[in-house]
Amino acid sequence: MENSLNQDRPRRREYSKQFKAEVLGRCAQPGTSVGGVALAHGLHSNMVHRWIREQRERQAAVPPAFVPLTVPFIPAALPARQAEPAGEQSLPEVDLQIQRGELLVRLQCPLSQCGAILRELLR
Repeated sequence: MENSLNQDRPRRREYSKQFKAEVLGRCAQPGTSVGGVALAHGLHSNMVHRWIREQRERQAAVPPAFVPLTVPFIPAALPARQAEPAGEQSLPEVDLQIQRGELLVRLQCPLSQCGAILRELLR
């Protein structure tokens, strides 16, 4: 008896990833309305808004990739400092600003100590 009730009911429409990507691409263009794009494709605007929200959630769930950064040491670019005792090498100080969610950490340390401090901070 249950099968006969479900047979008369319309099934949900399924859309391909390519179709969704095309609709979302058109919505991302400047000056376009989501409602207009939805109407042009025979969709309800609530569905397209849900696709946009799901796309944002997927993008937010992917952590940013680590990008190695090589900074050349240029002594001429450093500000003039007082003469230091013989045998001590002058290393530049590093200013870092790290944000994880609501937490914001500002750090100023000599270059030689930054690695150890960052390892402890990011544990």
